[in-house]
Amino acid sequence: MNQTNSQTTKGPAFEWWMLSYFAFGAGFSAFVRLLIPPYITEATGSAASAGVVMAIMSLSAVVAPAIGGFADRYRAHRLMLNLGMFGMVLAFAAYALSAGDTLVTALDAILMGVSVAAINAMAPVFIVSAGLSQGLQAKRLTTLNVMSPVGQTVGGAILGLAASAGLSYDQRFWLAAAFMLVAGLIVYFTSAKPAERIQVVEEPDRDGSADEAEKPTGLKQVLFSSFGIYLLILILSSVGFNGFNAQVANIMPNVFGLSEAQTSSIISLAGVLSIAGMFAAGAWMARSGPTTVHAGGTIIRTVGLLGLAILGLVGSVGPLIVFLVAQILYISRPFGRLPQPAVGVRFSPISPGQTTGWLGGAAAIGSFIGSLLGGWLADTVGFNAINWMGAIAVGLAVLLYVFSLLPAERKMRAAESG
Repeated sequence: MNQTNSQTTKGPAFEWWMLSYFAFGAGFSAFVRLLIPPYITEATGSAASAGVVMAIMSLSAVVAPAIGGFADRYRAHRLMLNLGMFGMVLAFAAYALSAGDTLVTALDAILMGVSVAAINAMAPVFIVSAGLSQGLQAKRLTTLNVMSPVGQTVGGAILGLAASAGLSYDQRFWLAAAFMLVAGLIVYFTSAKPAERIQVVEEPDRDGSADEAEKPTGLKQVLFSSFGIYLLILILSSVGFNGFNAQVANIMPNVFGLSEAQTSSIISLAGVLSIAGMFAAGAWMARSGPTTVHAGGTIIRTVGLLGLAILGLVGSVGPLIVFLVAQILYISRPFGRLPQPAVGVRFSPISPGQTTGWLGGAAAIGSFIGSLLGGWLADTVGFNAINWMGAIAVGLAVLLYVFSLLPAERKMRAAESG
């Protein structure tokens, strides 16, 4: 999508509706990941059941393109964002009431997955489609994305205190629902004016043909384009990163001999560093544009996964070395997540809401494939095979950047400067 000629260059970095991502960080990255798997495992006596529930939740995010398309068609971005927030409230409440019923927990996973998809698809649109200058857009995207790891840290602390206080799983689910309700109310009352800034009117294409712009964009135009290449990059990157993340608690002890405490320390430090990484990625994005930053993040991710795979072949290595290489992998996340919607909107032939929906769907597909393929490789080859799977998948994404998307970016910049 092209940006309008008139761009807003000044404004605050933070707006209160951005707490949607703070709530997402606490709700999904902390409450969901730390409550639902052990709860399902305890209720059913099967860790596999917990894995199925989490897979259902991830796969439900493929509805994100439909959510984005509906929001653009009816200017319902604020509605869908708030439905996502309150959907998570209902999902946590339903888990508290489910008593471990298998069917209820599976259906609730769908509600949770769709709600998370709505938040992820809608929140970036409030920035990338608001007609902001590159500098202000980078500043607000940085702030928005920093909200997620901060929320994750707060959510984890809340659950730590709840566990120390001896609260049951049901009580902790109610606590999560209450947290999301408060955040949802704040977002609801502060998102009206920002939603009015969203620009969804289709513009003429780059050749200036209004007749062409009026033609609906088909699936072929979406997939067989630079935007389609970008979607493939996101799928491959998600296969590698999320495939690793799904088994990190097994990879670290089985491949490198690390304890649970050491593995937890790796994850905790990664969360803190990702906050600093967001600011670094934002500064780089303001200077060089989103495509360059995302390509850089993809290269960093490849280096981290390849480094872990090689260390896994070496065998006996010190935990400090594993610790440092793992941080290379995790620091790639802010350089990938921050510019992701801006790159998508830049290359997309469809509306902003649909675009961010497709991006979320691509990441969900990659996560689903990576989780299934990684589990199969772990059982048949060994846990270090997951590191190699990740390095190969993300390495292919780097090649797509080098031979396709970066040349397309240079061509676009030449056309814009001319």
